[in-house]
Amino acid sequence: MGNNNELRIEPVEFEKIKQVKFQRKSAIIAEQILEKIKRGEYKSGAKIPPERTLAEQMGVGRPSIREAISALQIVGILESRPGDGSYVTDPGGFDDSMFRALQLLEESQSPLELLQARKALEIGIVHLATENADEKDIQTIKEAWQKKYAMGRDGQYKDFILFGREFHLAIARATKSAAIVALLDELIKVNQQPLFLNMREAYLKADPSRIEPMLELHANIVSAIEDRNSKLAIHWVEEHFDVNIRQHYFDNENL
Repeated sequence: MGNNNELRIEPVEFEKIKQVKFQRKSAIIAEQILEKIKRGEYKSGAKIPPERTLAEQMGVGRPSIREAISALQIVGILESRPGDGSYVTDPGGFDDSMFRALQLLEESQSPLELLQARKALEIGIVHLATENADEKDIQTIKEAWQKKYAMGRDGQYKDFILFGREFHLAIARATKSAAIVALLDELIKVNQQPLFLNMREAYLKADPSRIEPMLELHANIVSAIEDRNSKLAIHWVEEHFDVNIRQHYFDNENL
C-alpha cells in the first residue's frame, strides 16, 4: 500500500469548479474528490495530487482546497502523511463518511474568513488595551500567556490552540468594553470549530519547530501591551494573524 510509488499516484484529472449558488466552494471540491474515490479512480492507498495541482486543475484558490482536504481527513477518508501528502484510506461506511464531510464543510465558517475577521477586530482591541489596561489587567494577560506558552512548549497543541480564547479575551477585557469582549468571544467560539482545530493541530504536530514563530509573536504582543506601545502592539497582532493564515493555507508546498 505504501512502498510501490507507481501505485500511489493516479493520473486522474479534476474538472474546473463551477460555483453553485448557496453551496460552499470547499464542499464542491470535496464532492469531486469523493466522487473519484467512489468510482475507484483513486483507490485505497492512492495518493491524491498535491494541493497546488488540484487548485490549478479545478481553477480555485488553495484555501478552499485545504479546507476540503481537512474535512476529508477529519472523517477518515483521507490520511495526511507529513512531508509527503494525502492518501486515500479505506474507511468503513464510506457513504456515511462522505455525508459527514460535506455536512461539516457546509455548516462550518471558513477558517480563513474568520481569521481575517479576528485580525480586523483585534487590531482595534489591542489599541484600546494599551490605552486602558491597568496593572491588574496586564498581570492577567501575562498569566494567561504563561499558561499558553507552557502548553505550546509541552507539545499540548490542542490545548494551546483552545486556550488562545482565554489569552485573547484577557486582552479584550483590558479595553474596559463589555461589548468588545462579547463580540470577540463569539467570534473565537465560531473560529474554534472542528475544521479550524484539525488544520491547526495537524500543522503543528507535523513539525514541532513550527510552534516557535507563534510563541515569539505572542510574547511580543504581551511586551508591547506592557510597555503601552500601541503602534508596536498593533504591528505584532497583524503579524500574528498574517503568520497564522500563511501557516494554515500556504505552507507545505509539497502537499
